[in-house]
Parts: sequence; C-alpha cells; structure tokens
Amino acid sequence: MMLKKVVITFVLSALVFSLSAQIFEPVSSDLQGVMEPLAAWVSLDESIRPNAFLSGEYYIKDRQTIVSQYVKLHNKGNFYHTNSPFPALYRGAVAVADYDKDGDDDIIMTGINRENTLIIRLFRQEDNGQFTQIKEMFTPVTDGSIEWGDFDNDEDLDLLITGKEYNNALSTRIYRNDAGIFTDISTGLPGVYNGNATWADFDKDKDLDVLITGDAGNRPLTAIYRNDNGKFIRLGAQLAPLRNSAGAWGDLDGDGDQDILLSGEDGNGYPVVFAYANQSNTYFAQMQVAMRPLKHCTIDLGDFDHDGDPDVVMTGESLERSYTLIYENKGGFVFEPIITGIPGVASGTAIWGDYDLDGDLDLMVAGLTICFDFVGQIYRNNLNPVIEQDEENIFIDAPITDLSIGPFYYYVFSSCYCDPLGGDDIAYHLYVSNVHLQKQRYELNYKFNDLLLKEVPNWGETDRGYRTSNGFATKKEAEEARKQLIESYRVTNYKIHHLDW
Repeated sequence: MMLKKVVITFVLSALVFSLSAQIFEPVSSDLQGVMEPLAAWVSLDESIRPNAFLSGEYYIKDRQTIVSQYVKLHNKGNFYHTNSPFPALYRGAVAVADYDKDGDDDIIMTGINRENTLIIRLFRQEDNGQFTQIKEMFTPVTDGSIEWGDFDNDEDLDLLITGKEYNNALSTRIYRNDAGIFTDISTGLPGVYNGNATWADFDKDKDLDVLITGDAGNRPLTAIYRNDNGKFIRLGAQLAPLRNSAGAWGDLDGDGDQDILLSGEDGNGYPVVFAYANQSNTYFAQMQVAMRPLKHCTIDLGDFDHDGDPDVVMTGESLERSYTLIYENKGGFVFEPIITGIPGVASGTAIWGDYDLDGDLDLMVAGLTICFDFVGQIYRNNLNPVIEQDEENIFIDAPITDLSIGPFYYYVFSSCYCDPLGGDDIAYHLYVSNVHLQKQRYELNYKFNDLLLKEVPNWGETDRGYRTSNGFATKKEAEEARKQLIESYRVTNYKIHHLDW
C-alpha cells in the first residue's frame, strides 16, 4: 500500500447495543503496530505461557522502519519487551511447531529484511529457552505462507511453503523432514503468491492433502491436491479461483470431515467469500454463508468460545474499508458476527492463541487501519459477554446489514488526498454517488467502484478497498444525510465530485 497517496474514508454506523463486558479486552504490551506482519505465539513448553512474536514494517512520514518484537507475559498480566532473537522481516510468513520433538516450540520464518534481501531462517529452541539458527536448504519466499505437517506419516513434521522467490518465480514446495534433515521433494504443485497453501486430511486416508489459493501469475487459482502415497493429484472439485485470497480447512458443520472456508478477489476484482461442505470425502458443495467478503485477507480458525466447533477471525478489505471480523460458529454453516470493537486492519493478520492458558483463545492483531494507524495489539478473551439493548446509540464496527429488515437506501462515497490526474496538484477530493435503493448486498459499492476507476484514472488498484456506503430506512433520510456529508467535506476545503447514475 503506497502511503504517499492518502485515501480517507469515514464510517458512522449507529447500533442500539451496549456491551456490559467486552469479549476481547486489549492487554498492555507496548507492541509497535506494523503492517505486512509476521505474527506467532511461541511456547517454551506446554505448561508455560507462550510469548508473542510480531515483526513487520511501519512508517513515520515516508520513512520505513522494519522491527522484530518478542514480548513475554509479566506475572501482573501484561507483556514486556525482551531482546528479539529473530530477524526483522515483513511481507513474509512464519510457522511454529516442535519439529525436533523435544517438547518446546521451534520457529521458521521468511520475508524481506532491513537490507531488502529475501531470507528464510529456521530456529531451534534449546532447553534454556534460547534459539539456535539451523543451517537449512530452504528457498526463501515473500507474499506467501509456511505450514508444518507430517505429510508422509513418519512421525516428524515436514514443511509446506508457497510464495514468490527472489527471481519472481512462483513456487509451492514441500520439504520432507528426515530426523531434522530437510529435503525439497518434487511435487509439481503450482506456485502462488498473495495466497496460501495449507494441509488437511480431507479424504480420511491418514495422509495430508493440500489446498492452494492465490495468484498463479497470470490467473487466480484455488485447487485441492490429494496425497496419493506422496504424489499430489489435483481433485476435480470446482472451487472458485481467487487471488489476494486465503483458504482454511476445518470441520465447519460438525460432521467429522474437513470443509473449506475461502475468501479473496474474483476475476473481476471484487471480494467474495465461499464455504464448501465436504460430502463423502469426494465432493465439495458450495454453501451459502452470511459473512462479509474480504480480499487481501487472512483467515484463522479456532474455538474461541470453547463449544467444540471452529470459529473464524478474518482480516482484509472489502470495497468499503478494512475489517477485522470474528464469527461464532452456530452450526450448519451459520456464522454469527461478534461485536468486538477490534479495529479493522488491511495488510495485516489476526491469529488465535491461548496466551494466558485459561482454556479460551485470545487474539493477536496487527495491520493498518483505515485512518492509517499501525496496529499491534494482544486481546484477552473474557468469554461469554452480556450484550444488552440500550436506547443510546454508540459508534462501533457494524455487522453485515440484514437486508430483509433494512436499511434500504444508500449513497456511496470515497475520498483522497491526491491528484486524480496523476500530477503534482495534490488536494483533498470527495467522490459521492446519488441515492439508490439497494436490492442486493454490495451492488452499489461495486457500481460506484467501476465508475470511480473510470472517472479517476490515477485511482490505483491498492485504493480499491475503500468505498464507504451509508444506509437509511427512507430515501428522504438518505438524501438529507448525503447533503450533510457533502457540506461537512466542503467546509474542510474538499473538492466535491458527483458520480451519479
């Protein structure tokens, strides 16, 4: 995301809820907020609370800084900084597991360092909690993923790594672990970037298969590869091909097999979200899910409410703005959005982890907000909040609008501090639509997006995530609110542009 051209949007969504107790409470950690992050929980052993690792980039004005942060939990419940044993990286990936079977977490990470060099490092954790860098023969990647898993059933953990290599070649590689020696095996799996590759035994034959999604260079890709005695055969399942995407395996419907949750950008550049039910371990049926579609996204599954099924945390961008979303799994592919107050982040991540060992999953969130604040925050899970109705409106992140009960009338707007024609005449600009009756979710955002890109040639691809819509029960209310919006921008010296249709 380029910071030299600032895109500004505002969302004011009034809800009639008040939280008598927050589900997720921010914990003092003094973490520097970052974008393009690597984030992980790292345990010394199963009985000791894990530490938090967070690396990434942030900017002060136009100056880039890349940091590596390693924080430990104080006995008072807060985190404190310690010297990080890991390199400062961004636009990479990290994975934690006990690959040497000595009872503590080891860690592998890849990304771009302060010298603008693409590197990959494997660290073995010693008995004293120190980390030793292991000589390895891994190919570093950026804009991809790393995951541990025993694909060959020899009781040690192998590696699945995908992304873009130093020469811009795309790869998906499997490294077989033989007693701590890793060998790059030939699989023929397609490489992707701005996506991920992830393991699961979807067909219950006791070996790990692979789901891959992302940009395959000249096309979006989503595919399942079945592991047949170490050979990976593409399954004929018709999954939506996506780029700038993320995919996750999980038993979403509680029937004992691995389903798929998938979100990202379709071939037309629009965010979409899909869930696929695993039926008879041979066929995946597309299911309807009431979840907000995000691109440039991350997905992590975990049972945050301790009820036995996987819940969802997502980060990424819609055509409106950036989001951090948590959905409680209610069964049968029904996911209920949870109001949290956690800031929405782009170029970020959110990962589950029980840092306080109290039996429920906490969160680490990092990324860039719509107001260009850098986030690096740990949230404690307080579990089972009481949500009561209240007559006083408060302004918090809104769940997906239920179009069956309104509001129905929308206008769409977006703004920037830029020169729309690509020159040096930088100024504040507001682009706003007229009022329309919205019949299908996001249709007005998509229409406005197309007009904006046509009207403003300098409006770059990275800015397409920010389109804000305000909805009202009547057209009169929407028209009046639109006038107030335009006037509020006009008095702050914005140049007003009408994109009517």
